[in-house]
Amino acid sequence: MAMQDRQHHHLPLNAAEMTTRAASSIAWGAWALLAASTVMGATHVGEFVYTSPGSTDPMLDVWVSDEGLLPGAPTVLYIHGGGWYSGDKATDVGIFAPIADAGYSVVACNYTLSSDVSPSFPQVAHDVKAVVRWIRTEGIDLGLSPTIIVSGPSAGGHLTEFLGATADIAEFEPLPAPTQGYAVQACLPMFGLCDFVQQVNTGGDTSPFAQLLGGPLNGDTLATYVAASPITWVTADDAPMRHLHGTDDPIHDVEQAYLMHAALEDVGVYSVLDIFDGGHAFSDYTYDGLVGFSAYAEAVVQESPVLLASGRTADIDLDGNAGVNDVLAMLAQWGDCPELPIDCAADIDGSGDVGVDDLLELLDGWGS
Repeated sequence: MAMQDRQHHHLPLNAAEMTTRAASSIAWGAWALLAASTVMGATHVGEFVYTSPGSTDPMLDVWVSDEGLLPGAPTVLYIHGGGWYSGDKATDVGIFAPIADAGYSVVACNYTLSSDVSPSFPQVAHDVKAVVRWIRTEGIDLGLSPTIIVSGPSAGGHLTEFLGATADIAEFEPLPAPTQGYAVQACLPMFGLCDFVQQVNTGGDTSPFAQLLGGPLNGDTLATYVAASPITWVTADDAPMRHLHGTDDPIHDVEQAYLMHAALEDVGVYSVLDIFDGGHAFSDYTYDGLVGFSAYAEAVVQESPVLLASGRTADIDLDGNAGVNDVLAMLAQWGDCPELPIDCAADIDGSGDVGVDDLLELLDGWGS
């Protein structure tokens, strides 16, 4: 079946052309030195500023395959870890470069970090939401897809789950929504965290929580701990998730994965547990015969299409309702689905081709 074939063909927009377009959209020149860098088959297009009022580090990088941007391939938003108080997008290039090499565009972001004198929540939530907004506004001008897969480890895993569960929560979205809104389409948290209160009450490392959330858990901070917990916001329209988590994780207890998985399943959202023997380290993770960073990257590449297919709706263009534009989008994809990783959003029934059954499902969801 065509959807299962991971070979892909790049169209004329190559990395050099994309770099030229990037140069016209940013206001500084230092990025040009970075744009030429290539790591493990991935080309760094440039460093960009995203708009997030109050952010202390509103920067992101765009990476594509060194063969060029592949139109129609989803955008992977990679969020680094580091306990919410450390880390940088640039340090994890070796982790996500193979994802770009497989044909996905990758956006790696920085965000406001916490400190003893400056808790970063909810600013950090505003920041990662603003990155979604950037992808769907300025990023689209570079050729990026508005279909967004989110992944990241540890603190980045928490923020991955947070993005997956909090679409349309106004308190976390101070900026006007882009046309496609703030909902993301798939999430792969790596040893994430969904419930801060549970972690405090049952074990695991809680030392960074006070910096992130404004103090230890008590009557004054309880509301913040609850608001920062993705599990608080779970609803039936959340993104499908695959939870990668070690059985002996001493930082974020594995129970965090089981809790989020159960909460999503309870409301009918597709969720998969990927529990492995090990702790809070990429080196413990295995997938398809690979280990560590390579295993993680391959899991994102292989499992993202499964997650995307599980979350298909009649709203093909992601504008919030099913209508004429979705019919036009379906007709444009009519027939066999393209080769992966190009997303076949009109294949609502997951059959591997776009046809009459998909059109009937679209009409059934008309206006919703």
